[in-house]
Amino acid sequence: FLKGTRLGQGAALCIVQPGSLREAVDCLKAIVDADCVVIPQGANTGLTGGSVPRNNTPDTRPPTILSLKRLTTHFPIDDGQRVLCLAGCGISTLATSISTWFPDRESHSILGSTFLNPTTAAGIAFGSGGVYLRKGPARTDRALYCKVSRNKFGENEITVVNTLGVEGLEDSDFVEHSGEDAIGALDVYAKDVQQGYRRVMAKSSDSKFGNAKSSDSDYQNKVCENTGEVSRYNADTSGEDCNRSEGKVLILATVHDTFPAPTKKRVFWVSFPDMETTLKFRREVCLNDPKDLPISCEYLDRDSVDIIDRSGRILTYMIRFLGMGDLMGYLWRVKCMIEGMPFSWAPLICDKTLHVLNNWVPEAIPSKFMKAGREWDHHAMVAVGDFGDGSLDCFMERLDAFVKSYNEKAVSKEDEVG
Repeated sequence: FLKGTRLGQGAALCIVQPGSLREAVDCLKAIVDADCVVIPQGANTGLTGGSVPRNNTPDTRPPTILSLKRLTTHFPIDDGQRVLCLAGCGISTLATSISTWFPDRESHSILGSTFLNPTTAAGIAFGSGGVYLRKGPARTDRALYCKVSRNKFGENEITVVNTLGVEGLEDSDFVEHSGEDAIGALDVYAKDVQQGYRRVMAKSSDSKFGNAKSSDSDYQNKVCENTGEVSRYNADTSGEDCNRSEGKVLILATVHDTFPAPTKKRVFWVSFPDMETTLKFRREVCLNDPKDLPISCEYLDRDSVDIIDRSGRILTYMIRFLGMGDLMGYLWRVKCMIEGMPFSWAPLICDKTLHVLNNWVPEAIPSKFMKAGREWDHHAMVAVGDFGDGSLDCFMERLDAFVKSYNEKAVSKEDEVG
C-alpha cells in the first residue's frame, strides 16, 4: 500500500479498504472531515507512482490511503457492447471475463502490463498511452465519482456525480430524500453479481448520459490529422472530470465500450535507417486512413532492443511460456514482497539477480529481429487485424508499396516482415 513497485514510497496515517461503494463514500467523508489527504489507490502497480504517499511535500496534512481493491465487480450491459466496472476491477480480470462472455469481443487494454492487473479506474485517472490506434486511450464520460469542495462556511462538502447513464441507476430514477440513490442500487446489483444471482442485463438509458462517450471514439480521426500540431497527449482532461483526474476526484464506477475482436491478426517488426523514414512510415502507412488503422503501433529505438537483450531475456521467456495471467501476477507479487523487505539491498536484489543471470539464457528476441535491432536505430511493432471490412488488405497494400519503394521487396507472405 505504501510503496510503488516502480517509484514512490511514503508513510500514511491509516489505510482503509471499503467493501462497498457506500462505505467508500463514508470513508471519504471521514477522511476529509479529519483534514487528511486522500490518496485513492487501485492495484498499486506503481506504474505511475500516483497512488502512494510522498512525505517530502509542502503539504503537512497526514495522508490516508483509500484502497479500492475490494470493489472488483463488473458486468456487461447493452448486450455486451459495454461493461460497467467498479473502481477495483483489474484490466486482466476484465479481459478474461469479456472473452468468456462474448468471444467475438474484447476489452480496451489487453497488452502491456495486464499481468499486473491495474484497475480500469486507474486507466481513466492516469491515462493509458496512445499505442491503441483503433480504440484510443482509456477514457469515458460515463462514470460515478465523488468531488470534494468547500462551501461558503469553509466546510467540506462531498458531491456524488452520476453520469453512468444506465437504466435504473439514473439520479432521476430515485425519489429525492427517499434514502435511495444510485450508490445503494449499484451496491445491491454488485452484491447480486458476486453471489451469482442472474439478473436481466442492464441497458443504457436514453438520457444524455446514456448517449455519452464510453471510449475515445474520435481518436481515430484526431490521430490521423497530421497537421504538424500535437494530435494527442496523455494529459488530455477533456470530458468528465474523472478523465485524467489523477486523484482529484474519487472514481467509484465507470462504463466502458467493448470492441470487436479481429478474426485474423498479423504483427510486423519494421526497421528504419533514420527518424525521417520512421515518421514517413507512420504517416503514409499507419495513419493514412482512420477507417483502416492498425490495432496498435509501438516505437522502439536501438536502446530499447539493447535493454531487452541485456536484462530482459528471463522475463521475456517467462511471459512466453507462462503467459500474462495469474501465475505471472503471483510471481510479480512475490518480487514486490521481496523488494519491500526492510533491508538496504532489498529494493534492487531481484533486478540485479535477473541482470547477472541474463547472459546465461539464450537470446529471447528471434535472431532476425536482433539482427535488425543491431543494424538499425529505429523500429516499429505494428499489429494489424482483419475485422471483415478489408482493413488488413488495405494496410498490406500500403505496407507493400512503402517497403518496395525502399528495397524493392514487398511483404506478401505470412512469415515475412519488412
